[in-house]
Amino acid sequence: MTRDAMNTTPDILKESAYALGGTQWDVIKDIIIPYAKAGIIGSLILALGRAIGETMAVTFVMGNVHHTPSSILDPTTSIPVTLANEFTEADSSLYFSSLFGLALTLLIMSFVVIAVAKFYFLRKVRKGQ
Repeated sequence: MTRDAMNTTPDILKESAYALGGTQWDVIKDIIIPYAKAGIIGSLILALGRAIGETMAVTFVMGNVHHTPSSILDPTTSIPVTLANEFTEADSSLYFSSLFGLALTLLIMSFVVIAVAKFYFLRKVRKGQ
């Protein structure tokens, strides 16, 4: 998506910058990135949303251990992994309630990321950038 957003930059803008003596780096930094900024940020937010929701690949990589790690290299687990692995094993109301609490936490985190992105874009649209 980032590449597509950068490809939407009109050729006349890039050619004008080259004609004024700009280098390739100058054209990228001063013309292409500002023109495609909304698309770049949107693709980053989409990537973040996909990363938050990923479950199975994270299960295999993180180790699926339920404790707070003391090092970044220690095995641990994440909320989507816990929900995917333990929902069928829940046998008491407290267990179900804790899993629903985790799901609510994940929903709130996703909502906050989307809300921040939306307000950022709305503010940029109102300013006309």
